[in-house]
Amino acid sequence: MPSLFSEKVFEKINEYSMLDGVKRVIVALSGGADSMSLLYFLSENKQRLGVSVAAAHLNHNLRGEESMRDEAFVRKECEKLGIELFVKSLDIASLAASEKIGLEECGRRERYRFFDELREGDPQTVTATAHTASDNAETVLFNLTRGCGIDGLCGIPPVRGGIIRPLIGCTRAQVEKYCFENGVPFITDSTNLSDEYNRNKLRLNVIPQLKMINPSAENAINRLSAIVSSDCALIDRLCANETARCTTNGGLLLDRLRECDEALLPHIIKKESQRILGVIPEKKHTDLIVKMIADGRGAVELRQNKAVRISNGVLMFADMSANLSVNTPISGSEPFEIPLRLGMDIEYNGAHYYISDKIAVNTADKNKINKKLLINRISCGIISVDTKIRNRRSGDVFSPYGRGCTKTVKKLFTEMKLPLHERQTRLLIANGSEVLWIEGIGVSQQAAVCGGSYFEVTAGGKKDE
Repeated sequence: MPSLFSEKVFEKINEYSMLDGVKRVIVALSGGADSMSLLYFLSENKQRLGVSVAAAHLNHNLRGEESMRDEAFVRKECEKLGIELFVKSLDIASLAASEKIGLEECGRRERYRFFDELREGDPQTVTATAHTASDNAETVLFNLTRGCGIDGLCGIPPVRGGIIRPLIGCTRAQVEKYCFENGVPFITDSTNLSDEYNRNKLRLNVIPQLKMINPSAENAINRLSAIVSSDCALIDRLCANETARCTTNGGLLLDRLRECDEALLPHIIKKESQRILGVIPEKKHTDLIVKMIADGRGAVELRQNKAVRISNGVLMFADMSANLSVNTPISGSEPFEIPLRLGMDIEYNGAHYYISDKIAVNTADKNKINKKLLINRISCGIISVDTKIRNRRSGDVFSPYGRGCTKTVKKLFTEMKLPLHERQTRLLIANGSEVLWIEGIGVSQQAAVCGGSYFEVTAGGKKDE
């Protein structure tokens, strides 16, 4: 007679068509009870399921000898079962420090990169992770404490891309019972026993208290997760329809976005930001973007080099990541142009210039801003992927801030009686022939900062200083 564990695993595999068209399953194997139970279950039932089974282990090298123990254990067990094992070792602590991200975020990112590498885009190969119903309940509670939206209440998806989670219907207690009854060996990560980590605090302290109120608290949380997931699926369909209606070359039409239900608009913004920029905006960002849509102008920096901005009646999602080397010496005596990117650090005529992003004083009145602040600040709202930092070209025009006129850069330089050699070497930032900023003169009327995100050009000293 099959165990409750086995019944639930088969149920979820069938409910979510996890193995339809699949010939090979790679188990994400840590050595803990969850992943070992999954490995043994799939190995035992591979003929019934019509798949071959392999395993993958990423050594994070975070726990010294214990990390090496885990790797040795999974090697031994896979060899005993005749399971092919892929192992990758990374110094997650150093990688996280160098990229200034958390250990958990870095580890998760590298694990899924590893899984993607092993699948190599093969649709007949999937990675099976050992997330359980208990993990899902913890995730929902964790997201709730952080003030999530309804997406966070969906918890862990049973299937996403090439990732399947056959244990998502099993509690941790059911997993451990399966291991005990079937002699499945496993090891325990010592960090799981410490409440130093937030997720462990939920597992060790909060959920036991909830079970005192309702012994089926985990099941109740998972029912909530399933209900919200169904609602989110409907929202996704509505967003897809509205996005298709609003889409134009380069972005979403403002006039049509304003016709969308106000409750749906933040979801459209989040989904397009994630799809195009790979960034999920926080609520403070979506609120600002909704206001931008109403006002018809502005820009919001979601993350370095990732911006949402309005241009010519279109909401645009701009990835401004640099695809060029920096600190390359440039001589102003020769024509040059480089795409403007946040975080640029260029050497021009022996001096250094750094392009940073900041948030301006929140004011709609440019006249209330100290004019000195306008010299090197350029509103993100006018920046596009075509904006260049360069020297002067024939036909360049410029509208000096506060002067109510537009003139050619050539005429401006003549009026200023600049020496001829300076006219060619002055640094400019421009959209085509429209100059937004001139070194030593400042920003144009169109590019002046009036709240929101902006670029700031900081000039450093000579290289030999």
